[in-house]
Amino acid sequence: MTQEGYAAIMAQRAEIMRASVGIDYDQYTTGLLAFDYERLMADTGYDVETASAVQQTTSVGNTPLVELKNITELVRSVSRPGRGARIFVKDEAANPSGSFKDRRASLSVHEAKKRGYHGVAAATSGNYGAAVASQAAKEGLQCIIVQEAFDSEGIAQPEIAEKTRACEAYGAEVIRLSVGPELFYVFLRVLQETSYFNASLYTPYSVLGIETLGYELALQMQEQR
Repeated sequence: MTQEGYAAIMAQRAEIMRASVGIDYDQYTTGLLAFDYERLMADTGYDVETASAVQQTTSVGNTPLVELKNITELVRSVSRPGRGARIFVKDEAANPSGSFKDRRASLSVHEAKKRGYHGVAAATSGNYGAAVASQAAKEGLQCIIVQEAFDSEGIAQPEIAEKTRACEAYGAEVIRLSVGPELFYVFLRVLQETSYFNASLYTPYSVLGIETLGYELALQMQEQR
């Protein structure tokens, strides 16, 4: 990585990001530090019911709500009458790649396919990479995951290597880097050179995808009453 190459890519970052997600973020800027977040989210075209319906097409969501009856009994044994709550767990491991991150990935990958992108890319070292790779495989899209996989001494981190193998098992290409400032630079280059969709963790579609978790939880708890 040359200083000139780094500077050239970083100077184009706004244009690269705009092309990779189909959103002009500048139109939502309302001041030096102010940003119209609500309008941005509304303009994506997804409400929570629509997002939930999209997720169900790839078996994401509708995860079971399980009462931990022994723990409920223990809580009530040490609580005053009427104060012992029932304890439940929502089993997000039941999602396709084994975590709630599938909710984030599913909507981003769906949007990528709807817009005609041939692939998706994300920068992540954890469960989200496997989620994106899994959803891309389901939708028939190519996938590149950029990871910070090595520490400053070049030693591979075993917990990240596990995620690398998961991504590759779903058919994704994984670019492994050392911890450092080049992550964003490499990710921008990937987006620029491939013209893939930016399926990163904090795009509006990824953020909307996680909202279905609370929505489902509310509906399931109503059924318990």
